[in-house]
Amino acid sequence: MPEDAGPLWQDRYLTDGRLVIGRAGAGRPAPAEPGAWDRFVDTVARLDWLAWCGREWRNLDGGQKTMFCLLAFIFTGGLAVLVPLAGVGVLRYREDQARSALPPPPAPPPAEVSLAAWDTIEARVAAAASRAWAETLREPSWHSPFLAGTRAAFDGDAEVRQVVELADRIRQARSGLGPRPTGPAAEFWDRQQTALDDAARRLGHRADALIRHRDQAAALSAELQHLTDLERLERSAAEVDVLTVETSYGSGRGNAGLGGVAEDIMAVRQAMTDLVELMTRTRAPLAEPPEGPA
Repeated sequence: MPEDAGPLWQDRYLTDGRLVIGRAGAGRPAPAEPGAWDRFVDTVARLDWLAWCGREWRNLDGGQKTMFCLLAFIFTGGLAVLVPLAGVGVLRYREDQARSALPPPPAPPPAEVSLAAWDTIEARVAAAASRAWAETLREPSWHSPFLAGTRAAFDGDAEVRQVVELADRIRQARSGLGPRPTGPAAEFWDRQQTALDDAARRLGHRADALIRHRDQAAALSAELQHLTDLERLERSAAEVDVLTVETSYGSGRGNAGLGGVAEDIMAVRQAMTDLVELMTRTRAPLAEPPEGPA
């Protein structure tokens, strides 16, 4: 699509009919695997007899605890005291675990959810950028050696995060304006809304660059498939050529279309080179600093 055509994001912001905004590469880190000490503590905490000792120790009064400690020192050198103390520790651990298992207070919705709920220009731009990058990652060409340099030079996750963050800032500024007032303030409110709309449309240029980048990756995937098919035919052409000679009773060696296949392969490889160069030019707007809301 030519660069001077209308905005692409206006027709490419829905995913499966819904406005979906994703902050690429910003997922929660995976929980760490429990260590040997944590597994040991969990095992001890499951010993009901030790928890029973802890409850009985709590039920003793001061005099009974003193007498138990005295007898424990006489007969075991004080080692027996460790059992009820460990039981108390088990009870405290279980109590802490029960408190931590309580459902936390509801957290405010993520910025992506709040932004999508507004369905404004900036929300659609962010959704279009998210969709374009997700589709790019699903293209076979993006993971091919032909785009190794592009993958190293272009951080699409960071670009999508930037677009979403700027879109959310525009949304917050729009929210801060509140409902349209009456009287002289209405004209000022209209100017502010127009300025925010313009900022959101400028942000749309970055979403368009991501969409063009995705479309070019899709075209490169198709060329890669053509190249795979042609190279397979090139490998089989030699055998076909031999069979042609052996079944022609010396009528002359054919070429089984080998020359034509080689020419097609060269044409496809040139088309792929042109596509990679075009993708590099398409990323040029993304290298410029993004414009925030006024």
